[in-house]
Amino acid sequence: MSATQGGHSARLGLWPAYATGLWLSRAVLLLCVCLSLVVCACSAGSNLRAYRDPSGAFAFAYPNGMVAVNLGPGKGPVVLLRDLVYETENVSLMIAPFDKGETIADLGSPDEVGLLVAERIIAPEGSGRSAKLLATEAFERQGHPYYLLEYQTDLGSQLRHEVVTVTVRHHRLYTLTASTQESRWPQVQAAFRNVGHSLNVS
Repeated sequence: MSATQGGHSARLGLWPAYATGLWLSRAVLLLCVCLSLVVCACSAGSNLRAYRDPSGAFAFAYPNGMVAVNLGPGKGPVVLLRDLVYETENVSLMIAPFDKGETIADLGSPDEVGLLVAERIIAPEGSGRSAKLLATEAFERQGHPYYLLEYQTDLGSQLRHEVVTVTVRHHRLYTLTASTQESRWPQVQAAFRNVGHSLNVS
């Protein structure tokens, strides 16, 4: 065998080992990325607890660090939960009579309802607040439509970020709101969106 042939053989013999090593390193890197995404998703979900209405009318999830606030009957939301560390961070559920149809879709599209919620619930005229609708989404539970709405709300002295879920059952409008300071949004956005998707009205 000539020196030239020997050189070619040596290079050809090394190539499979090099290629295999490169493929393995890429596969390991891809696996690590996938695992980190799964861990993050599981972490956002596992940090939530379930709130169930004693009568079975509704249920939803809320962040583990929140506790219920007793407002008394007829004083604001039906349910209010507040974070123990970040006291302005909260999840609330309001229920109001609804005579505009059988479902939330009877009130309009997600975008149309999102603007109505901003104008009439989050930042009504004279409140001194303003709300910017950032995103909308429609989803269903047991054939009933729900709208998930995302806002940035300016209170004048504070900028907040809110995820609001609305649905209609039995001529009642259910409004679940998860609210935090804008500066906290990057840390809680996954958990808050899970809260928004968790509302289930019987």
